[in-house]
Formats: sequence, structure tokens, C-alpha cells
Amino acid sequence: MTTFSFILVLALAVIVSALINQVVHGVSTPLIQIAIGVAISFFGFTASNFSLDPELFLVLFIAPLLYDEARQVDKVALWSNRTVILSLAVGLVVATILVVGFMLNFLQPSIPLAAAFALGAALGPTDAVAVASLSQRASLNKRQEVLLSGESLINDASGVVSFQFAIAALTTGAFSLLDATTSFVVSFFGGIGLGLVCAAILAFFVSRVRDFGLEDTTFHVLLEVLTPFFVFLIAEEVHVSGILAVVAAGLSYSFFNRSIGPNIARMKIVSTSVWKVLAFILNGIVFVLLGVQLPYAMSDMWEERSVSNPELIALVLALSAAVIGVRMLWFLALNYIGRKQRAHKEQKNSGGSPDQVRRVMKSVRLFTKDSLVESCALALAGPKGAITLSIMFTLPYSMGAATAPFSERDFLIFLASGVILVTLLLANFVLPVLLPKKQDSSVDANIQASIEVLRGVIEDLAARQTKENRRATQAVMKQYNDRIERIKQGTGYEEEDTGLHVEALGWEREFVLAAIDEESVSAVAGYRMLRRIQQEMDLIRHERNIWWLFGVLRKRAALIAKSVKRSIHDHRFFSACSPEDLEVREFQIRALEHVLSKLRVCLNDPGYRTEDVSALMVEIQRDLRRLRRIGRGIGTAARVEDKATEVRRLACFLELDHIQDMYEKGRISRSTAKTMRENVHLMQLDLEDKV
Repeated sequence: MTTFSFILVLALAVIVSALINQVVHGVSTPLIQIAIGVAISFFGFTASNFSLDPELFLVLFIAPLLYDEARQVDKVALWSNRTVILSLAVGLVVATILVVGFMLNFLQPSIPLAAAFALGAALGPTDAVAVASLSQRASLNKRQEVLLSGESLINDASGVVSFQFAIAALTTGAFSLLDATTSFVVSFFGGIGLGLVCAAILAFFVSRVRDFGLEDTTFHVLLEVLTPFFVFLIAEEVHVSGILAVVAAGLSYSFFNRSIGPNIARMKIVSTSVWKVLAFILNGIVFVLLGVQLPYAMSDMWEERSVSNPELIALVLALSAAVIGVRMLWFLALNYIGRKQRAHKEQKNSGGSPDQVRRVMKSVRLFTKDSLVESCALALAGPKGAITLSIMFTLPYSMGAATAPFSERDFLIFLASGVILVTLLLANFVLPVLLPKKQDSSVDANIQASIEVLRGVIEDLAARQTKENRRATQAVMKQYNDRIERIKQGTGYEEEDTGLHVEALGWEREFVLAAIDEESVSAVAGYRMLRRIQQEMDLIRHERNIWWLFGVLRKRAALIAKSVKRSIHDHRFFSACSPEDLEVREFQIRALEHVLSKLRVCLNDPGYRTEDVSALMVEIQRDLRRLRRIGRGIGTAARVEDKATEVRRLACFLELDHIQDMYEKGRISRSTAKTMRENVHLMQLDLEDKV
């Protein structure tokens, strides 16, 4: 019962951290979760309440986190920068292991060299969640973000593999370079190969299941979530790297799963949401555990007589400086090599002689102000986090055949926790000083963010386009292109007269109520329109974007009869209308004509802005033209329109996903994200209500 209570407390802590993260800016989520963990520890909940086998901890936390990272990484950008990323993910990790290992063994001889190397291996990986949150506070360019995200993915695998070799040497007391090299090659390439094979087998199994007609979203999402656990356990059974197998399976996921269709699209949307929640929970639990562990680890080490308190602090600071220093020197070297290569290429392309090329190469300085600032910033942009702590929790409690207790375990976990805390604090508070976030004007930033969101949706739709849904997908893509053009022309975020639109809706409501009283329209049709009018008025009163309310007014009429006219490649297609929808359509024409007559009077009224009245009139006239064309060609291409409706629903989900991604990266404010989400919700309202 105690363990169950502790799990509930951890889950509640993660939920609270998610709430705090939404209202507290300037502090990263991992720091918030660590602080909550520290607070929990003061209420008597300790890590001793949660006993977990180290290997099981590796499976439960590291495997799914790495698989999720591998699924989401930009494969094209990863391949384009593969040389630099591999140098960071492998070369830098090895350098960190050597520097940290020899330094710790020199400063604290009581710690075996193999154990010191194990700590260095655990401090090699960077935390993907912490790295992803850096863009909220620092101005990182696209290439820097790609390098950091790619590094955080692959160095997890190299760090874990190196850690496992160090622990093997620690527990057995023997180390052979030849055996280690052979074992590393087998484990490395065997893990990659097994991961690819598992991904291919899983993709084949899923395709066969779909051939039998099993399209249950729950089944497919659950199978996807369980995949990293299966892959990891199989790899460990055949004695290859489970971590690399999971990473390889995650990277190849998108290549083996290229099927497209409404059910698959729905499954992917649900899968993305599930993985986001799962990854947040797993990362959150690890950081909360770190916070819970810190006070007791510090108090235990604080009372340790063999190491004084100042020495403990000095060790943590020295190791932190070593980790950051190695990173900075590595980035300086990469920057210098890159500048020399660019200078050589430019001089060679310009037709310079060999002597001129050599002179230009020699003129490239090792250090420049920009390179120092960038290298220092990128060094700080590699904070340690969940993976490091997860690795350290897998340290054995005993070593050797005699199962002698490993007395330095808590000490090493304390050092790792201290370095994690220092690097997170530096990344959170010092990095923004080196790379301050550029303050764009809110209007320009919002417009650019909106365009990027719409472009992202277009790209996602294009990737999901098939022969069967091509016409419908292209129709929806054209709508999104039209929206981009409107925004570029400066009409997407104009401040309109909200009061005029509310007044126009009031005229429409009065017309509908009068018609119901006079029984010139059925009560069903009348109340459908009243409900819709009230929804629009409620949205406006809650400060919804007026332009999209104009869009709702325009699209409402066409969707009354389940019939939307769309133009693509000079084709028209319509869907069939029920008798009730036809009645609503005819009544809608009368209501809009009534509103239009009122607006014509307002054109000559000095109390109304001419541009606002004329804009609303244009939208209503467009509605009327479409409504009057609905009767022609009804049922011409109902199946195409059904597909278009499915694509529009998918596009709305994709747009919401892109908006959330922009918000999480700090590209848009909370209020802007809220407004953009509400715009999408209006479009979803159109699709679901068909009014």
C-alpha cells in the first residue's frame, strides 16, 4: 500500500508541475518538478518508498523515452548534419567519460576508475526535454536546434552502452580492450540490426492485421506503446544493445509505416497525444524522484565523515565545470573546422591559386568573439536530466561474485544529481543572457506564427495524400493556401468592429424569432438557426477573433444542407441535402437577405465604419451566392465531399497540434495560442454541426 501511495503522490506531482508550468514562465519544467520533489520529501515520502530493480528502471523509463524521441526526430535534418551530430553523440561522450573519469578518480581516489568512468558515461547524454524547452528562453537558430536535438537522441544510446561496459568492468574487476571493442561492435551494430528487423516485422504484422479489417485505434496505439518494451527485452535476450535497438526501431518507424487513410490518420493523432502524455509522465516522474532523492542524498553525504561538505560542493562544481568545459572546447573545434572548410570552399570556387587558398586557410582564427559566445552557449545548452538520473539509478547495489555492497553508489548518485541541478540552472538562467530571445513585435510574430502553422498543416496533408483522397486533400490544401494569402495581405488579424457583427447576429435572431412566431418556418429549422446564432454571439463576447467569425458566417450557409461548393482544378462537387436541410437553407437565404438590407442602411450611417460594414456585406453576399447555387448539381460527388470533410477534420487536428508545438517552443504567447485554438474550434464546430 505504501508503494501504491507513493506512486499516486508522484502522479499528482507531475500533474501539479504541468499546471505550474502553464502559469510560471522563465523556469523550465524539470526545475519545477525537482522543486516539487524536494517539497514532497519534507512530508515523509522518500525514494525508499519506491523500490525498483535497476534493470527494470532502465526498461520502464529509458526505453520508451528514447523510442519516442527517435520517432519524432527530423530524419532529413538529422541526416544532413550526421557528421557533426555523430561527433557530438559519440566523440563528445567518449571525451566526457575520459575527462570526468580521470578527474574524479584523481580528486577522490577511493572511487574506482571504472565507477568514475560509469559516472562520466551517465553525464554524457543530454536531456531531450530540457533541450527542447531551451528555445522558449534563448534565441537558437534552426541548425543549433537540429544539432542539439540530434545529439540528445543518439548520445543517450552511446552513453548507456558505455555505462554498461563500465559497470561490467566494475563488477567483474577485469577489462580487456580487445574483448570490449569486439563486444561493443557486436552490441552496437547488432542492436541497430535487431531494431530494424523488429520494426520491419512489426510493420508487416500491422499491415496483415489491417488486411483482415481490424482498424481498432485502441489496439494499434497500445501495440505501438508496447513496442519499445518488446524490442528492448528481445535485444537484451540476444545480448545486443537494447537501447540502440529501440532507437533504430524508432528511427525506422516512419519508413515502415507509410499507409494513409482516415483510420490511420485518426490512429496517428491519438498515438501522438498518448505519447506526449506518456513521455511527460515518465520524464516528470524521474525529475520528481530526483527532487525527492536530493535532500536525503545530500543529508546522508553531508553527514559522511570521509568527505567534508566543502569537498562535496567542490566536487560537484568541478565535475560540472569539466562537463561544460569539454563541451565548449568541442564546439569551438567544430566551429573552427567548419569556418576553415567554408573558407577553403569559397576560395576554391572563386578560382584562387593554391598559395592563396593556403593563406586564406591560415588567416582563419581559432577563436573569435562570435565563436566563443556560440560555443559557450551551446555548451550550456546541453543540460543533464532524466536519462542521466535513470542511468545512475541502475547502478548495482553490490559488486563482485561475493555480492559485496557497493558503498559508493549513493555518493555517485549524489554527484550526478548535483551536476544535473547545476547544468539545469545554468541552462535556465545563464543561456538566455548569452543568446537573448529576440523581441519581435506582437503583430508580426503572430502573423508569422499563423503562417508557419498553416504551412505545417499543408505539409502534413501533402504527406498523407493518396490516389483515393487526392481531390479532397488538394481542395483542403487550397483552402489553407488561401488563408495564408489572406494573412499575407494583412487581412487575417485586422481589428474589426465586433459590435457590428453582434448587432448583425441580433438582427438575424430577431428575424428568426419573428418567423417562428408567424409559423413561416418549422420550429426545428428555426431553433437550429437560433442555437447557431447564440453560439456565435457567445464566442464573440469571449473575445474570439472576428475574422474567423466572418468565416463561420460565410461557411455556415453552405454547410446548412451538407453541401459545400469547392473549387479545385475547375471541378465542382456537392453533397446531398435532407428535406430539413433544404428548408434551413431556404430560410437562411431569407435571413441573410434581411441582414443585408439592414447593412445597406448602415452604409450611410456615420455611426458605423464604412470598411467594417462593407466587409461584412461582402461576406454575406458570398454566402448568398453559394446558397443559391446549392440546388444545382446536388449529389454530383457526395463521396468526394465526404472525403473532403474527413480531410478537413484531420487538418483541424493537425493545426491544433502545430499550435501547441509553437506554444511549447515559446514561439507564441499563451493568449495567442488560445486565440488560434479558438479559431480552429470554430471550424470544428462548423464541421460537426453541419449548420
